Amino acid sequence: MSRAFVLLSLALFFSLTTKCANGQELTHPLDMKLPASSYQRPDPADLQLSLDNGLIAFIARADQVPLVTLSAFVRAGMVDDDKQGAIESLANALKISGPEGMDPGEFKTLLEHMTADYTVLVHDEWLEITLNVPSEDLHRALPLFAGILRSPQITMGNIEQAAMQAAPAATDLSGESGAALYEGSLDAAVRQFHDQIYAAHPYARRPDSAEFAELTVDDIARFHAKFFVPGNITLAIAGDIDLDDSHTAILDLFGDWTAADAPEPPRIPAVRAMQSAQHHFTANKLQSWLVFGHALPQIPLEDQAALEVMNYILAGGHLWTRMTVETRYKYGYTNDASGFIEDKWFGPGSYSFRSYSRPEVIKAIYDNMMDEVIRIRSEQVSDEELFVAKGALADGAFQVRYLDGYSSTRNFALEQLRYGNHDRSASYLRRVRAVDADDVLEAARKYLHPDEMQVVLVGRPAQLLE
Repeated sequence: MSRAFVLLSLALFFSLTTKCANGQELTHPLDMKLPASSYQRPDPADLQLSLDNGLIAFIARADQVPLVTLSAFVRAGMVDDDKQGAIESLANALKISGPEGMDPGEFKTLLEHMTADYTVLVHDEWLEITLNVPSEDLHRALPLFAGILRSPQITMGNIEQAAMQAAPAATDLSGESGAALYEGSLDAAVRQFHDQIYAAHPYARRPDSAEFAELTVDDIARFHAKFFVPGNITLAIAGDIDLDDSHTAILDLFGDWTAADAPEPPRIPAVRAMQSAQHHFTANKLQSWLVFGHALPQIPLEDQAALEVMNYILAGGHLWTRMTVETRYKYGYTNDASGFIEDKWFGPGSYSFRSYSRPEVIKAIYDNMMDEVIRIRSEQVSDEELFVAKGALADGAFQVRYLDGYSSTRNFALEQLRYGNHDRSASYLRRVRAVDADDVLEAARKYLHPDEMQVVLVGRPAQLLE
């Protein structure tokens, strides 16, 4: 993070608290005459290794600790199932069965001997496999990782376990105990919100037990063969490594993988338009949890920066958003009132606002937050708000994406897999710095729709909508 941004953050904090202890006014950020930032993100070409078969890897040395992280990103997700349940079953095989020719017990033991942190995560449109090991075990981890990707061991047991794991877990929202007591209740409210906006949509589709029962090992193997091809995968490798040795190892382990055309991305329909509605899930608890918002269309590149700046000012998850000032500092209703732009790869995302507090003030919180939604659609933001938001995004959040070797390789690998290039990150700073107050107002009016808000409340009864 740049020195200029750190100075800006400190100055902003103290300037907003009127005077310091000795009674002297602090210099306002707009008057500090900070030099223009000269930050440039790393050049992805410096980290990229492209194989003849289409596989692209981003490799960086990061020797702060003696660890290495290997990640693979595959453009295959829940919306890609030729048969429902296939990707969940494949993920189970990747997670617990290991590569062909290795007993699952041996696979588990090897991971334990390496003190490995191994995860397999399935998203709607992509899948990631990550293996983190001590650098001394890289010579064992890399061949193992390649074997898992290229030839996973698939059995009926994987399908059966995936079916059990996919069954909806019972969540007790009725009492003051259990896993759903605090964060779990917010998670439950977010899930219910997504269920409302994606009702009968592919993003809400999940396999049931009957669909798992119809799957065969051949079905899972065909799914793997279709999507796990070099041109449909990117790798991110970073840690305490020798770059030349790592390049050689990747060529040796993946260079003979047969090239094949990457499958076409899925065609995802828009979400149907909805009128505002409240969805209440009773929970007799000391707190209530609030989530409201609506679906968000695919955001074109020319609107992305203005939308991010607008959200940062309105509810961007820091301590001086409009919603936080209104709900926390003015009235002490809640510790958090934040907005979340969730961007899908190939279809409609969502824009939601979240908070929580005592049931007796939850309506006041909702009213305050909605007032700020209306206000940012009605009037231009101030020069101060614009200055802070653009500085925080360009000289703070963006730089964090490339803060270390793994952050850089991961972000470049995902950008390459999604867009096929790095044009977005290359132009991000220019686009954010060019945003003006008119752009923010236009983004608010285009992407915030009060009359479409779906309001989810988990807690004691409360009528939030007029």
